[in-house]
Amino acid sequence: MLELSASIPLVIDTDAGVDDAFALMLALASSRGHPLAITTVHGNVPVRQATQNVCLIQDVMGREVPVYEGASRPLLSEPVDAVSIMGPDGLGGVTAWMQPSMRQRRSNHAAIALTQWLRHRPGPAGITLVTLGPLTNLALALALQPDLPKYVTRLVIMGGTSEARGNASAVAEFNFFADPEAAARVLMAGFKEVWLLPWETSLRYPIPWSDFDALLFPENPRTQFARHITGYLRERLQTLGAAGLVLPDFLAMLVALYPESIRESLAVQANVEIEGQIGRGLLAISWYQTSAEPNLHVVTHVDVGRGVEVLRSVLAGGE
Repeated sequence: MLELSASIPLVIDTDAGVDDAFALMLALASSRGHPLAITTVHGNVPVRQATQNVCLIQDVMGREVPVYEGASRPLLSEPVDAVSIMGPDGLGGVTAWMQPSMRQRRSNHAAIALTQWLRHRPGPAGITLVTLGPLTNLALALALQPDLPKYVTRLVIMGGTSEARGNASAVAEFNFFADPEAAARVLMAGFKEVWLLPWETSLRYPIPWSDFDALLFPENPRTQFARHITGYLRERLQTLGAAGLVLPDFLAMLVALYPESIRESLAVQANVEIEGQIGRGLLAISWYQTSAEPNLHVVTHVDVGRGVEVLRSVLAGGE
């Protein structure tokens, strides 16, 4: 487990949907983290929209972190998106009423930026890389620099399923389904400390609707933003019978910045299915092959109460 003595240098890769927004707000607000760069990738929305969303979130938070636009499509397959769940802009339609951001993305491609920033090891803590979308940018960065894992202290991934309860197919979680080849490449690349927040863990810990409503007061620019971006998603989740707001990317960022919030994790050997017609994008965990060397820690239980308190502080203007 990471020992926390100072703020954690972060590089964040995101497809900038609703749950990404809460994760980014946490990273930009918390004294636990020091974001160095944010890279954007196709996924919830096309990559250009993801870049615009990241800039808008920084406007809301009053922060300035370099943004690098990345892959507009998966390594091999056709792009997918989640606008039917997240809204036409990935943020519940919020861009229709907010002033467009005037921030500019940097000229370097995200994959190049990742190789540059991850080799920049500020202080003894090194860099924590947090991926919140499809892993295309990181796979491309590994193609450019195969030894990149040695420069990363921790890799925190939101992606995959621990029980094959898919949200993009019968068995696959959206981020891994969107680019299975990239996910397989990353998991086999040799990162020494990989923590994965799977879809089922986020389902286990929704924020009850009444608790989330209470987080939206008192009124301020952050709570107004949070209310607007979640309206579209809330309608769809309630139609599906969800007991509360499911925020997998926020929980992944919580794991990255507050590792003490991890209540249970399992060290496993896992890879990603890339061939199967039904199972494409499945995180295949070798539960019974005890001789296999673990390549990731699957986070199965978190302290969601801690997460709610952190989110309350962020939305109130603190952290």
